[in-house]
Formats: sequence, structure tokens, C-alpha cells
Amino acid sequence: MLRAVLWMIWRDQQRAAFAAGRAGRIFGYVLVGLGFFQVAYGSGFSGLWLVLIGLFVVNAAAAEEQHARLGSLLRGIVVGHVMTPNPVVSDPEQTVDEFIRRIAFAHPFSSYPLTDPAGRLIGLVTPNRVRAVPVDRRASTKLRDIACRPDEVPTARPDEPLADLLPRMAGCADGRAIVTDENDAVVGIVSPSDVSRTMQLASLTSPNTPARGADRWPARPGT
Repeated sequence: MLRAVLWMIWRDQQRAAFAAGRAGRIFGYVLVGLGFFQVAYGSGFSGLWLVLIGLFVVNAAAAEEQHARLGSLLRGIVVGHVMTPNPVVSDPEQTVDEFIRRIAFAHPFSSYPLTDPAGRLIGLVTPNRVRAVPVDRRASTKLRDIACRPDEVPTARPDEPLADLLPRMAGCADGRAIVTDENDAVVGIVSPSDVSRTMQLASLTSPNTPARGADRWPARPGT
């Protein structure tokens, strides 16, 4: 609520989020202090509740500040600037044994999208999921049987802000996200290392530096 009011006043989402988070933390610490005061003077139960509520408010406000800080750092950077384009894809009908012999050693990456003939995502395989298949079952187990389902894999368009994608990069895909075009065909992949490298480079440029966004982050060449 406070962030919305501040945004209406300042018309700056990042500034409003920072200020709201800071105010939330101060309010949370005040509640914690009042709670300890009540505990010290005999109102133990209600005081403990205030402490717990205050800690919850502090943590929520800190998370909001962190999100705002991340959004500020990555402002102007879209998924297409940092993705690895044209990832190696695999046939979902391929067995795990064939995948290891023909794909994994020839193209040692951290994840492999499974696609249909039109290039649309139908699953994602990671080395951890391959490793979990017993050796004596690898010749009969197909990749589609061990892959993350499409609804378990975060997806994004190349023009989506990177900061908006980050909260979705978790779960079955081991922190990876698949980038698709307007026809839902796979065109790229974003990994934790891509994000880490981007954040390190973004931190080298101050918010006042003119070269931001697309000027600062040209499309990456294929790998």
C-alpha cells in the first residue's frame, strides 16, 4: 500500500520500492522493540506475538528492498541480452544411453531442451536427472520419461525484463529457463551462470552511466 502511494507521488517504481522497504523494516523493528518491552514488564504472551510479527515484517520488507535493488541493477536488461542462443536440443524418444554417447559428451552443457518437430518445448533434461537413472536401465529409459515437464520449466520471451524472470527460475529445471519466440519455438536458454555473469557486469556500471539497456548489452553470439 505504501509503495503504491509513493509511486503515485514520485512516479518512480524503484525509488518507491526502496522507500517502502526501508519504512517497513523500521516499523518491524519498532514492533520487535515493543514486544521485548512487554515481555520485560510481564506481558509475555502478547509481547512474544509482537516480536514474531515484527520479525515477519522486517523479513518481508528486506525481501522487497532486495527485489527493488535487483530491479534497479538489471534495469534495461532483457532476457535476449543474456541468454545462450540456439541451445543443443534432444529428441525425447532418444534413450538415456544414446543421449550420453551422442549428445552429452559431444556437447557438455548443464541442460538440454527436448523439442517436438516444430521446435516447441516438451521437456528439459539435466545431468542430475540423467545420473539418477540406474546404469542397467539407461538403454531402455527414454529422455521423455525423466525430463521436467513443460509446465515445470520457466519460459520467457527474449524481450522480457530479466528481473521479471528471476523469481521463476527455480524448481525442477535446476535454475534454468527456456526462451521461446512468438511461435513457442525454443530460441535460447538462461542458466544461473548467465545471470551471475550479467549481475557482475551490471554492477560495474553505475545507474547514471548513459550506456544502459540494449546499448550496453548487445545480443550474444551463438555458442
